[in-house]
Amino acid sequence: MNDGIKILLVEDSPSDIRLTEEALKRSDLKYELTIVNDGVEAMDYLHGAKSGGDQSIPDVILLDLNMPRKNGHEVLSDIKDDSSLSLIPVVLLTVSDKDEDIMAALHLKMNYYIAKPITAAKLSSIIKAIYAVNSEGPISDVHSKEEMYIRLVLAGNPHTTQTALMRLSEDPCERVRCRVAENEQAPAVLLDKLANDSSAEVRLSVSENPNVPMSLLEKLAKDPSEDVRLGISSNVRTPAQLLHALIRDENIYVASSASKTLANLQS
Repeated sequence: MNDGIKILLVEDSPSDIRLTEEALKRSDLKYELTIVNDGVEAMDYLHGAKSGGDQSIPDVILLDLNMPRKNGHEVLSDIKDDSSLSLIPVVLLTVSDKDEDIMAALHLKMNYYIAKPITAAKLSSIIKAIYAVNSEGPISDVHSKEEMYIRLVLAGNPHTTQTALMRLSEDPCERVRCRVAENEQAPAVLLDKLANDSSAEVRLSVSENPNVPMSLLEKLAKDPSEDVRLGISSNVRTPAQLLHALIRDENIYVASSASKTLANLQS
């Protein structure tokens, strides 16, 4: 963050541009702000940046949803379809509270969204949290509830990059690591790492990931924590062969739970 976070603001409303600029000025961020006025200008800027022009690839894109010529959904789609741009974190700016708008943007792989009007505290928290998990260096503990919430959302977002998920897996907060462990896009190498986490809750979350490898699930079924084994024994997605093994567990509650789960599956 020494040279400032490079922010690209894509916004067509002069009043919203002024509000965003004021919010950034009142924040505690060190930043470099570039403004373009619609989706066409945004893509022209990004194509120029990736071609080695005077522009620089932004660290974060603040993208308005409703714009002329090319709207936010179209820009987001273009960004995510371009391998040179797809890893740039995108925060959608919207006045819409319609679930379909948010879900459409999520489907197009946005990282986060913020509803207008934008406040300095919220904008600062979002940019700092997103920048932290997409940059190098150790991930620090958070200092606000807003930043914690953002990390939790990013940890569970299926479109968060694997690099960011790896960093979030080192978060001091157990809840964040649990959310990463449950993320269906977490790679096998990351699940293997989290299966050795010091927290039994995190290890249990790994077992609940629908894409957990069978070999890792077999390992977790022998976890020293009875809570982990109990959680696996009560999970209806646990393979029958593992439930048969857990029926012989030394803990009577684990064995009983596995027996009940197996009976329910067979019925």
